[in-house]
Amino acid sequence: MIKPGLAIFATALMLSACGGKNDTGGKADMPESAPSQAMASNQAKVAAALSAAGEPFETLTETAFTATPADLDTSILAAEAAAGTLKPMVPAALSASLQKHLAAVRQARKSDQRVDLALASIEGFRSIVSAVPGTPAVPIDVSLLDYAGFRYDADAQAKPPRWDDMAAATTYARERWANISGLAPLAKLRTRFDDGLTEMEAAVKAHNVTRARAAAKAELDMVDELETAF
Repeated sequence: MIKPGLAIFATALMLSACGGKNDTGGKADMPESAPSQAMASNQAKVAAALSAAGEPFETLTETAFTATPADLDTSILAAEAAAGTLKPMVPAALSASLQKHLAAVRQARKSDQRVDLALASIEGFRSIVSAVPGTPAVPIDVSLLDYAGFRYDADAQAKPPRWDDMAAATTYARERWANISGLAPLAKLRTRFDDGLTEMEAAVKAHNVTRARAAAKAELDMVDELETAF
């Protein structure tokens, strides 16, 4: 994740269910609806596991700048454990991606580069939430707006601030917001969120760190409101 790019990793969860015919050519005893029911059940379990696994990565990002070294180490271990729980149920590409981000987290911890640690951990979060299958109650784009806000805020705390990546994070947030802004549950938040993204853009153009960090906090707070709207 360390290089600004913000392209979502395309991760397909290959969830298959058993079903077919018996040796005589007749239909198996299992009803035709059972495979799809089994797939739906498995998909729900994978979605729940991915959602749970994303939380330690988000926590690590949130606390990257303020946690004591000991607390950081504890959070890193929690993220590594979460990635381990996913390994049996997700594609190898996703596990490999998480290991890459965790290696970057460890390297940043070793060199005490808090910005890079925050960015690596939020990229792990993005990889996880982007892989959630099906249609979750809270759209994936809401979680990706969280990702964009955290990335923007981490960039703002770099010395010097990473203005280009902050601009890219805001563009990414605009794209994610365009996917969901028309949904009925978000009608009351639409204008405020639009204005919040405009403020993030304006802070970048002005190269104003104080303004940018305030805009990032406002965006992240509004993402919490988006989550509760569904």
